[in-house]
Amino acid sequence: MTHDNTQKLFNSFPRLYRGRVKSVQESLMSIGFDCGDGWFDLIWTLSQKIEDMARKAGLEPQSNGWPEAIQVKQKMGTLRFYLDNPTETMTALIRKAEQDSAKTCETCGSPGSTVKGSRVNTLCDNHEKENLMETSVVSKTPVWQCKKD
Repeated sequence: MTHDNTQKLFNSFPRLYRGRVKSVQESLMSIGFDCGDGWFDLIWTLSQKIEDMARKAGLEPQSNGWPEAIQVKQKMGTLRFYLDNPTETMTALIRKAEQDSAKTCETCGSPGSTVKGSRVNTLCDNHEKENLMETSVVSKTPVWQCKKD
């Protein structure tokens, strides 16, 4: 995710992403979001819902019980959102966002599908074509190695 979108999430949800200021050994949020910008809206909406649920449950943002995202990444073409102190409802919301990511282009946010190549990604048709062009290697034999009849 770009630096700008990362900062928007960190600034808007500072307690949820409080791991951003911890060491890598304590929280992988210190390295940011390991996914494309196409999932920014999914992550934003999920972040809002998690914080709303925490407030409705009577938690104080400064309390130890406030949920904390410890890692957000792409794995096998879908979003992975790891959270400390989740409720069952928060866990269900996370699973829903993960399911939605399997239908959302990680690059641009358009409808997409899982694409298996050198990596598994969820991409729209346009980004799938771009990805194929970037990762395909044409095997060419140097002229000096060609057999002469």
